[in-house]
Amino acid sequence: SALYYLHSHRVLHRDLKPQNVLLDNIGRAKLCDFGLARIMTNATHILTSIKGTPLYMAPELIDEKPYDHQADLWSLGCIVYELMAG
Repeated sequence: SALYYLHSHRVLHRDLKPQNVLLDNIGRAKLCDFGLARIMTNATHILTSIKGTPLYMAPELIDEKPYDHQADLWSLGCIVYELMAG
């Protein structure tokens, strides 16, 4: 998946939301809008700047605490929940 690829290359998307997931002509999901993406360097293990869309932000971002790639996973979980719940 796109998110796995990003995280395996130490990149955080930081703005996962339904509007940033597009479907191609055969229904495959494509991730877009990398304007807030951030590369985690060897010196950067966690981030503290608040970026993203509030409805899809992980609790640690809302609480202004340090975060890492798991914040993207929270956002993905929010999207999956919306898809399942309607």
